[in-house]
Amino acid sequence: MEYVTELTECIKVKSSDEDVDDSTEFVKFFPSFIWSVRDFTLERKIDGKDATEDEYLEFALKLKPGTSKKITSFNLPRECIQKFFPSRTCFTFPFPTAPEKMSTLESLSPADLSTEFLEVTKRFCKFVFDKSEVKRLKDGHTVTGRVLGSLTKMYVNTISSGAVPCLENAVIAMAQIENEAATQEGLEVYQRGMEKLKSSFPLELEQVSSEHQRLSSMATQAFMARSFKDTDGKHLKVLEVN
Repeated sequence: MEYVTELTECIKVKSSDEDVDDSTEFVKFFPSFIWSVRDFTLERKIDGKDATEDEYLEFALKLKPGTSKKITSFNLPRECIQKFFPSRTCFTFPFPTAPEKMSTLESLSPADLSTEFLEVTKRFCKFVFDKSEVKRLKDGHTVTGRVLGSLTKMYVNTISSGAVPCLENAVIAMAQIENEAATQEGLEVYQRGMEKLKSSFPLELEQVSSEHQRLSSMATQAFMARSFKDTDGKHLKVLEVN
């Protein structure tokens, strides 16, 4: 969690010359927080009363009053979780099997695992599959795996060079790269189709015009499948002109 704090100090969300603390903007980009506690043997109680897993998590995140070094160290990870992960949940996993079988855990069959462990595992998997969302930018644009990989490389290279990466600038640069590639893909679809058409010459003008329309539509579809944040249609217009 200390790394999360350092991350917000080393990365800017918006491109601005002003020295503004935009760490709260990171909440819009961070995923939900899932706290998975393995081999849980404690009683899940608060003030002697049974508590749900989520209630237990919130109880564990309570801050201690005071400003001593020890208390500050205790509170820091809890403050980070509260600040950057407003959406959070908890799963407490019991021991998966009897203590004497733990050394051979990897070779055990599901029948050897405890019913309670399997029940928590089932709930955990269902939660992840049902609640996990695709990665999106602040404005709602979906981030594909390819785009995410490229953005990650940009951030890492920028940090390695000693500069301060900016999410906004990285997205703009990524959009330029992706849309230029999308334009090229669209052009290639059209050009390949026209090359094949040449083998059928001579043709009536109406046939050529019809094939042109069909290939233009295919080129646009190829562009749209790859394009990224071409909100003003600038790169699509380049494709149409070419």
